[in-house]
Amino acid sequence: MISMTVRIRPVEHSDYDWLLDLHHTVYRELIIKEFGYWDDDEELGLFLEAWETKKIDIIMKQGNSVGMFIIDSKNDYLWLDEIQIHPQYQNQGIGTEVIVQLILRARKLSLPLRLRVLHANQGAYRLYQKLGFRQISSAAHHNVMELS
Repeated sequence: MISMTVRIRPVEHSDYDWLLDLHHTVYRELIIKEFGYWDDDEELGLFLEAWETKKIDIIMKQGNSVGMFIIDSKNDYLWLDEIQIHPQYQNQGIGTEVIVQLILRARKLSLPLRLRVLHANQGAYRLYQKLGFRQISSAAHHNVMELS
């Protein structure tokens, strides 16, 4: 459990269609802004890779699926591989609530929390800065950020 308002549950097979739609809904505009195009086959491949190989958690609020995240334990840090909040539920503190709990988890393990964010996703970048993350590297399309 994350809190009284947000609950976390493991992904189920029945979440597949909802998660694929979430991926497209959250990323389509950002991907076009960052890369200049959207490729359905490429995005499906990225989605399937996560679906098949990563531990996905579903974010619930008031009985509704509102988002997802993937957290991965590395040797010397926790990696927030992905966090998506459906646009209908954005700007309500849900993402912040989940990330704060992940920060607490990382601190209990005495590990930094790292993530990457598309250059085009300035709203998320500002949120991460507000939460105390600092940029530690930059690539062509992403910034890597860390909170120690």
